Amino acid sequence: MTDAELFQEAARRTAAREPFVLCTVTATVRSAPRDAGAKMLVDPKGSIVGTVGGGPLEAVVIQEAVQLLKGEGGSCERRFMLTTAGDAAEVIPPGAPISEELGMKCGGEVTVFLDVVRPSARLVLYGAGHVGERVASIAGEVGLSTVVVDDRKDFATDDRFPKASEVRCQDLTAQPLGGVIPGPADFVVILTRCHALDESVLEAALGTAARYVGLIGSKRKVAVILRSIARRTGRDPRADERLHAPIGLKLGDKTPGEIAISILAEILLIKSRGELAHSRLPARDAFLKQA
Repeated sequence: MTDAELFQEAARRTAAREPFVLCTVTATVRSAPRDAGAKMLVDPKGSIVGTVGGGPLEAVVIQEAVQLLKGEGGSCERRFMLTTAGDAAEVIPPGAPISEELGMKCGGEVTVFLDVVRPSARLVLYGAGHVGERVASIAGEVGLSTVVVDDRKDFATDDRFPKASEVRCQDLTAQPLGGVIPGPADFVVILTRCHALDESVLEAALGTAARYVGLIGSKRKVAVILRSIARRTGRDPRADERLHAPIGLKLGDKTPGEIAISILAEILLIKSRGELAHSRLPARDAFLKQA
């Protein structure tokens, strides 16, 4: 596979929101199976496109890439030592010197950069009403890609949602998720036009890998919906830590814009692993800094 073909495959996977690691040989010392610049894509199951040389080296690189995808680690560089016979490879810990014993049995050293590519966070918004319109607008301002889904043609339009990456008009009664499959990086916000749709979309969303699932409504409405799902499925949705219902932080919100801010504030809090606290200095510390 040429580099051009490999990059085309990387672009396809990125567009399809498929996670992968792009492994690139950046340096070699002594004997190595491939020169600097060799590239390989690795998916979460260990399947590959391209090659960094085959054999034990490639097997260890694949193992490292899969482990990165399973965790939350980012891109990194790894050094690998090869035996003279080329029948084994092992990772050199970052910053660790090469011992004389290891060097004596070493046929070469290969440095590989593992570039972890995961789908970016996405907001999947069910409901194109007044609150949904404000949520999508603010999400666009903070750089959060948004997919809007509604079953009303007059509401699910590009004109009403100019900052959304995609607007879908789908029959949510027949297809509760509207053809969207939320993934582990996605935030689902449910603001549909009626309780019945809220319930069906919520149940379907909790069956996905979505990182966050939020439902708008009063405590009474939310309790009724959750009890209904629990009776029907035998599982209490409240046991799912991803569920945020009623949705949003308690900011004293009343208008659609204020409600939207409370929803996005909760999502950003989780996305950025922030904390519910003021950033301002205490009065005494502010006085000392001025002095």
